[in-house]
Amino acid sequence: MLRQLLSGLGLALICLGLAGCWAGAAAVATDVAIVKRTEQKHDFVHAVKEGYAKYQEEFERVDCPRQQYRISPEIIEFVKSRPPHGLDQAIELLLDIYNDKTQTADVRSHALYHVAVAYMRRRESNLDLAKGYLLTIKEEFPGTHDCVIAYLLAEIKERKAYQEQMDALEDE
Repeated sequence: MLRQLLSGLGLALICLGLAGCWAGAAAVATDVAIVKRTEQKHDFVHAVKEGYAKYQEEFERVDCPRQQYRISPEIIEFVKSRPPHGLDQAIELLLDIYNDKTQTADVRSHALYHVAVAYMRRRESNLDLAKGYLLTIKEEFPGTHDCVIAYLLAEIKERKAYQEQMDALEDE
């Protein structure tokens, strides 16, 4: 009986020791994940700030009215406050605004412009989608963003031509 009790106690101590090791390992893994997530959030916020500054600098050299290319600082703050999915959430919100027929034409066109720029400027850009949104603005809201749309459509054309050249070189 004493022998069974001692072996049971020994087994319990081994289990507790292992559980302690697993708990410690889990705590370390959790800490590493938190640090990694914090780094990713920091990198995301930094990339948004840097991208916004680069965009502003680029368009200050373009001869278009500021109102046509202005990105709302509130949108930038919204995106930065929700890393790493802030841009996707902002796009959804902007598309809701565009689809809300109770909003003014100016508000709706500007919301869609923000969406087009987001698809052009994100790391994994979607130039075809951006081009579609720009052409929609041009068709539905003529005169609201004509200058900047012409500039962006030319940029899309250049970027696609460059990509085709790079693809052709890879195929050789």
